[in-house]
Amino acid sequence: MKRIAAFILGVILCGIPALAQNALAQNGSVAAKLGYPQTIVFNGKIVSMDNAGFGPEVGTIFQAMAIRDGKILATGTNTDVRALAGPQTKQIDLKGRTVMPSFIMTHEHPTDWAFIEPRGFRHVLPNDDVIVSRWMPSVSAKEQLAQFEAITKEAVSKAKPGQWIRVMFNFGPDYEWASEMEELFSKSITKQYLDVLAPNNPLTVKDGFINTVINQKAVDEFRSVRRDLDFYTSGRRGVPEDPERTRQAEQSGELGRPVDPDAMMKGKLPILADLMKAQMELWSRWGVTTYGSGPYSSMNLQALHMLDAQGRMPARFGWSYQGPAWDIETLKVLAGALGHGTDHMWLVGAFSGSGSGCMSVPMRQEWIDQRKVENPSFTGQQRCAFAEGTESRAINERIVESGMRLAAIHTGGDKDIDYFLDSIEVGSKKAGFTIEQIRAKRHAFDHAAGAPRPQQIPRIKNMGMMVSMINTILWETHRGASEIAKQYGLEYTNWVAPRKSVTEAGIMTGFEIDRPLPHKVFFFITKGMNRYNDRDKQVYGPGERTDRFTQLKALTVWGSYYMLRENLIGTLQPGRFADFMVLDQDILTVPEADIPKVEVMMTMVGGKPVHLGAALAREIGMEPVGSTTWTEPVPYGWPEKRW
Repeated sequence: MKRIAAFILGVILCGIPALAQNALAQNGSVAAKLGYPQTIVFNGKIVSMDNAGFGPEVGTIFQAMAIRDGKILATGTNTDVRALAGPQTKQIDLKGRTVMPSFIMTHEHPTDWAFIEPRGFRHVLPNDDVIVSRWMPSVSAKEQLAQFEAITKEAVSKAKPGQWIRVMFNFGPDYEWASEMEELFSKSITKQYLDVLAPNNPLTVKDGFINTVINQKAVDEFRSVRRDLDFYTSGRRGVPEDPERTRQAEQSGELGRPVDPDAMMKGKLPILADLMKAQMELWSRWGVTTYGSGPYSSMNLQALHMLDAQGRMPARFGWSYQGPAWDIETLKVLAGALGHGTDHMWLVGAFSGSGSGCMSVPMRQEWIDQRKVENPSFTGQQRCAFAEGTESRAINERIVESGMRLAAIHTGGDKDIDYFLDSIEVGSKKAGFTIEQIRAKRHAFDHAAGAPRPQQIPRIKNMGMMVSMINTILWETHRGASEIAKQYGLEYTNWVAPRKSVTEAGIMTGFEIDRPLPHKVFFFITKGMNRYNDRDKQVYGPGERTDRFTQLKALTVWGSYYMLRENLIGTLQPGRFADFMVLDQDILTVPEADIPKVEVMMTMVGGKPVHLGAALAREIGMEPVGSTTWTEPVPYGWPEKRW
């Protein structure tokens, strides 16, 4: 009771004029005067995750939590917290269940996934009235390609004149077709082929991920909203237009991520907003409520703003600036807005383009010889995206020099990270920043797909940086550790998402899936723990295996530091947002093999449920909420068990 009393006394002393304090003492309940909590959850194992240290300690664990006006009012024992209840307070008996802060994805793209996975899209657009959409079944890549033409022709026959048509290939629920599909897609799906299949309708085709080819009608639609095609395809970012590259871009039909939101959704901003909302609601089914990402489209950013302004955001979104202007004066203005925004949207940094996979070690000769069979000109020489003299390097330096933060950037191999670190040091030196000022920025790079190598870690630590890591690439076989082993050698897979080494050095890491696979969140926790690749039947980088607590900190308290919101999200403490989830099992103690089976029974954002499963809803006398209530059929080949 002392803890609750001290908290309320602090509120009184800080927030109520001295002349009124005696009146409160004489007029009954302090809680009644300050406002009763709307919700109390009690009789649970509520894990605060308020220990940001680098050991296994998760912090305070308590029984009950009171929520008022979207934030946590108090935590403590059942008796103490329930004493704050008023006549309208909803009290939820957790019956011993575990509660944790909801998850933070420091690099995730719901704005992309909304156009790939079918569940959220079909919830918003259940038929072909607005856009004709088809998803390929989960069969081998060759079988999908064999069915593609007939499926596309059927879609074309249903489309109205000028109506957009979409066809999505399928990597499979376990990405079992990804390797074969990426290769066959690039060889088989061309703009010229799509022009023949759909001469009168804009058509966009995805490989199962973000790689897209569009036909001429779609190019024309895109040009109507974005005249400069080369800007998007080359990442030119302000360099004078090159007519030849523009011609090549139009000829290839590979215009990238902005096509869907900017061209296909032209004039349909409310629908685009609904698609974003549905995708974030889907991810909340597995406890995800905060995202870090570039928006990749001005319309995506406007759609998120629309949701925020309407009070309909089911999650929080820390966005990173991606252009178009990269002059130093524009960046200085943006630096003044770093960390600012609303409760649901704020600016976390800036980045331009992506890093490359270039490594400091040579490719294995066996790999080079194998590639030469397919491409006789292949030499194994690598181009580094951030090397001195490149446009990306110059922009990175300007971002840092302006006082802005580098964050949410895609990166790859360790050699490019050398150049990335150089750009931070050079930009900081130009600006005259002290080492303390550099550390205060929390510059970051994402993926850790082949970096950092051990020798880079002290340098990263010295600059106060953070690293967002992707366990997904320990599991995939079409990229990541599996490919690093083939190209460079098994020993270098220790450089892929080296979370243990980075953690032991006292560097906070973030967590990402970076794929439209929300149902695998808990599975990917275990991939970071055991680093076992199921298809290759190989542990990649055994020295980098971690305990579950390291993975959970990356998903919660450390992620909050990456998002520049450590005082509001990532932990369950008074004054923080009431973003949390109720689990059906204790993730702190359940056997490792059972972690992927953990179910999220309820997810709250700001004290309001965005996901509430039927079983818990019945138990607590509420209606189910979120994606489990959706009734739209899932396209054939996308099995219901995924969701």
